[in-house]
Amino acid sequence: MKKNAFTLAEVLITLGIIGVVAALTMPALIANYQQKALKTQYAKAYSNLFNAIKLAQANLDYPIGCSYWDANPTGCSAKCVGYNEYDECNSWTCQDGSALPSEYNGPRGDCQAFEQELFHNVLKPIKFCKDHALANGCITTDFKGIDEVKKEQTPTGNFNPNGGWAKTNIQNNYSAYVLADGTIIMKYGVEGTGSYPIYTIDINGRKKPNKWGYDIFTFEVFGDSTSGIKYISPITYATETGGVSGAQMQQQLNQ
Repeated sequence: MKKNAFTLAEVLITLGIIGVVAALTMPALIANYQQKALKTQYAKAYSNLFNAIKLAQANLDYPIGCSYWDANPTGCSAKCVGYNEYDECNSWTCQDGSALPSEYNGPRGDCQAFEQELFHNVLKPIKFCKDHALANGCITTDFKGIDEVKKEQTPTGNFNPNGGWAKTNIQNNYSAYVLADGTIIMKYGVEGTGSYPIYTIDINGRKKPNKWGYDIFTFEVFGDSTSGIKYISPITYATETGGVSGAQMQQQLNQ
């Protein structure tokens, strides 16, 4: 009785073909999975932050003045009248040359009380670093400053080492919070002394990649004097190669 079977050579060739196909397709499948996971984590982090902000405002029981204007009521449209050595605007006036109103960027009188309620009574971090976030263990050396990111992308450029979200500020000057689920939130400035309602979130905490536009995104708070805080919106300071802006991530969620 004749039996049919594969030769050893045929088996080895087949396994080789399977291996080549797997080698070609697995990286794409893994990348796609990682992107979907980050998108899910982004949606969760965004929702958790906004819900916490709304709860903090409700707990304080008054319209919170700690935001950028949803619609600027001052009637002043700013123009830049001075630049620093890094070609960043550092002086503004209204278009007619008059000084900017005291609350041109939004109401800020309640920021200290609001952040105390938000971070310490609502979010309740398991670790708080008022400053020196690296030395005190809230972040790792994986977190790059936007000055480093921009320098990598444009080696000949001149970028401010002391600007917003620069390496020295993230590591030494800005406040940071680690939540129970591992999420890391960094504040623009030092809690209790700054009045910038801007918060950067590492949506999966210490887990890699720890890159801007991958798992690190920044949000601004918007509102008005009547309703208080109304919503948060992504703002992009830097995007590392291959990443996406906060606006692009938000758009992907809406698709």
